[in-house]
Amino acid sequence: MTSIDLDLLNREILELHREVLETVSSPSTYRKLLEEAITYVDKPPLNSSYATPRVIQVQGGVEYAFIGDIHGDYYTLLKILDTMWSIRDNTVLVFLGDYIDRGYMQLETLAFLLKLKEKFNQRVVLLRGNHEPPLWLIPHPHDYPVVLKRKYGLEASSLYEYSIEIFDKLPLTVVREGVFLALHGGPPLKVLNTGSWREAFTCSTNEECSRLLEEVLWSDPTEHTDYYTISPRGAGILYGRIVSSKTIQLIQGGIVIRGHEAVNGIRLSHNGLVVTVFSSPLVYELQCAGLLVVRPGEPGKPVVEKHCISPPL
Repeated sequence: MTSIDLDLLNREILELHREVLETVSSPSTYRKLLEEAITYVDKPPLNSSYATPRVIQVQGGVEYAFIGDIHGDYYTLLKILDTMWSIRDNTVLVFLGDYIDRGYMQLETLAFLLKLKEKFNQRVVLLRGNHEPPLWLIPHPHDYPVVLKRKYGLEASSLYEYSIEIFDKLPLTVVREGVFLALHGGPPLKVLNTGSWREAFTCSTNEECSRLLEEVLWSDPTEHTDYYTISPRGAGILYGRIVSSKTIQLIQGGIVIRGHEAVNGIRLSHNGLVVTVFSSPLVYELQCAGLLVVRPGEPGKPVVEKHCISPPL
């Protein structure tokens, strides 16, 4: 894809953009970023802590903005942030995963998000997507290693190992009781048989933990069954309205926010209980990038703003 001339208005975003271009220019500077990111990428944001090893629970009246799959759509990412960053000083940004693969500027995208997390640690959450995979569940296509090799040659293998270490540290879920549960794909099926969301996201054996990870990263909502069925993706499940309803019940109201599907910005499922946000229109030839802003409102009924941001030309 040819370069796009972006007129970035926000000084902080412009500065990070320039740092990113310098960082990805050599394997040594990219390696340094990855090494340092391992130490901070999983730190929880403002007014939050880990309720289980990979689930962040947030509290307080902060506003939250959700950005969906980016897949290397670097220019759209910059436009989204340049549009909303300066006017939302009290907003926590939650990225729903899938930062790499498919897109034209994967290294720049991942580097930018890691730098954003480093500089604005308490305002940024980077969730794990299925394209930030465990080695036993590689998606297709997974061309990030190819991009590394094309750019950095013999250094690519070790850089990929650092990347996998970062992916393994990314949180899976963010919960704000009465407001939202955010993840990449869908809730684990344990929500149907447990009395709390903490128990639903807790695992005790390798097999149980692998199943939980697969369902969270790979599952999709469906209107064709109330419970669940097999997924054509070959991993995860298709979950119905009852799974979503039970999840909302466990978090005491609100909505499920997720990415994972290439929709035109934002799509509602299960009578509005599930909101899919997708933010890589240039890669998928869509009309807009989704941005969802959520604030606590009445108990169990958050205030939701849905934005569809046109991609840069």
